[in-house]
Amino acid sequence: MMILLTAGGCTGSKKSPVAAIIGYNDADGFTRADSIVASVGDARADSPRVLAVIDSLEQRGELSQAKTIFYRTIIYNLMGQRNVSLRLYAQLAGINMDDLATQADFCAYLYSCINYVRMLCEMHRYDRALRAIQAADRKLRTIGYDTFTDHHDIAQITGECQYYLGQSDMAAKSFQKSLQGVHTRLQQFHDPLDYRECQTTMKAIAKVYMQAGSYDEAQPWIAVQDSLYAVAEAHPRRDSVFLDEMKADISYSKALLAHWKGREAEAERAFSDYLTTNTARQSASIINSCEYLMLTGRYAEASRYYEQLDHFLFENGYKADFENFGLFMMPKFRANLLAGRADSALRVAVVVAEYYDSALIRQRRLDSDLLTTFYDTAGKERMIAEQRAELSQQRLIMVVTVLLIFVIFVVIYTMQRRKAYKKLDATNRQLMIANERAEESSRMKVNFIRQVSHEVRTPLNILSGFSQVLATPGMEIGSAEMQDISSKIMENSDRITHLIDKMLDLSLISSQAEIECEDSVRLSEVIAQAVMMSDIRKAAHLQFLVQQSPEVERLSIVTNKKAASNVLALLLGNAVKFTHPQAFKGQNTEGRIQHVTLSVSTDRQYVTLAVEDTGIGVPPEQAENIFKEFVQLDDYTDGTGIGLSIARSMARHMGGDVVLDTAYTAGARFVMTLPLKPAGK
Repeated sequence: MMILLTAGGCTGSKKSPVAAIIGYNDADGFTRADSIVASVGDARADSPRVLAVIDSLEQRGELSQAKTIFYRTIIYNLMGQRNVSLRLYAQLAGINMDDLATQADFCAYLYSCINYVRMLCEMHRYDRALRAIQAADRKLRTIGYDTFTDHHDIAQITGECQYYLGQSDMAAKSFQKSLQGVHTRLQQFHDPLDYRECQTTMKAIAKVYMQAGSYDEAQPWIAVQDSLYAVAEAHPRRDSVFLDEMKADISYSKALLAHWKGREAEAERAFSDYLTTNTARQSASIINSCEYLMLTGRYAEASRYYEQLDHFLFENGYKADFENFGLFMMPKFRANLLAGRADSALRVAVVVAEYYDSALIRQRRLDSDLLTTFYDTAGKERMIAEQRAELSQQRLIMVVTVLLIFVIFVVIYTMQRRKAYKKLDATNRQLMIANERAEESSRMKVNFIRQVSHEVRTPLNILSGFSQVLATPGMEIGSAEMQDISSKIMENSDRITHLIDKMLDLSLISSQAEIECEDSVRLSEVIAQAVMMSDIRKAAHLQFLVQQSPEVERLSIVTNKKAASNVLALLLGNAVKFTHPQAFKGQNTEGRIQHVTLSVSTDRQYVTLAVEDTGIGVPPEQAENIFKEFVQLDDYTDGTGIGLSIARSMARHMGGDVVLDTAYTAGARFVMTLPLKPAGK
């Protein structure tokens, strides 16, 4: 666990280049504290002890903020605690560049930035990774470092993000820039580690093209790796460990490429070369070996390889989360199933089901950390584009995995109760077909899933829980408990139904069809129906008041009663949500009664219904942005961000409108107008 800053990436700073920070006594800014951290790490001490040493040195003022962030994130990344690393990386934005007094501080900051954007890219947060690169580049330019984006790792990550965001031409230019960065690095530094790191960067580019099916594009990047390997092998201080790792990477890439291009004999030769390396025999290479064996239909061999998986996961401290389910457990389940090892497949499925709840909690916690880390008010103006970028392959895998785990759990429970193992193979075949259909459906509806997944998942979990209780043999449930369970089931079913109704309304208004307004109805009936639909009178935290003149109460108009009531109900429901104490983000609202007032008036052309509340309000600069689809000013408030968009669109389809009154500052005031068409005219 040696903590090392290598030579290649730390050039072009406000001081002269250095060979390294940790491990070289002549480095600018290398201190006794760095030596202590390096020695503890080299001694292979456990991670908590290394963190304790870092904390002690920081408290004594012997480690700068940049070095502390760098060392801690290395340890937490080795421990697989990426959420902790993300919170630490967020502190990079607060570092004053003038405080980087030494070359060691500068390199610690630089490598932390590189590791940060690499982590974002690995998590498929491509748009955010690009923004982080731009932010770091701006800060570094303030101190005269203008080559950050020329670094071969950064150029490669930039190209990968651009490629997966659909910018293939820009990605190709970034990859060429990465290759130039490799040449620049190797002109200045010639240690074995330099060749190894440059080869790793080229491997990452080849992997992008192979995963996208662009095999001819991947071939040249594998050839570059071959050239780097040849030079490293002829190096006077050749490092056998690095050479073995390079050979393993290159041989494995060649095996995959040959297989996908239909050259099976060539693929087998490359895979045999891969298996001759020490790297391939390490437990960390299980996934690579099994991936190839599964691709070539050698399921029995893959299942035997996967027998080492549990030891590998325990040894490296991997957590039971959705990402690791998709990366490790589901491939192991599939290998055992296709190899005919039903008992082993069943044991894997039981483990997945057992840890499902804890994985769900961990994923929610990670999502919360991500929201806290990445929340950016200025970026809200690009919310739709950002959300589309975030719908990456990893998110798709997570959604499919959750659905698959839930189905597997139900099937396994039924099979265990009935002791009918004959049905296991047939049911699993059905699950695989359902999984393929779910993947296809998810690809077709990827934009929809991101917005409503949370809103649907919560009531589904509740319904699943009650279904398991009701299905448990011998379970005695009292009438009061049964009534409560029925109430909860109806409540969460209604929640899903209301969400679907919103999406149907959104589909209707997106069709640009006009809403027929032929209902002759009293305005007071429209108001009464909207009040009932919104349940505003049941909200215990607020007082609701309707202000209208007797003439307005008796007024009849020609409109679409259902649509008009829906629009007003959406505005009233919005007022209920954002006057609730939870929406005040920590402000003391105990005992405070909020107010919502519906004011109704008319003029010669329109009926005006104004809903004003004493809630958290809306910033004036967001007056139009909140009416866009999927926009939420508060990421921590439940909802899909389509209510106000539906309300305005439906009102406009009826010839009216919905606007925000920015002059009102005591909360929020939304004004709905409808054409005044008195009945009988």
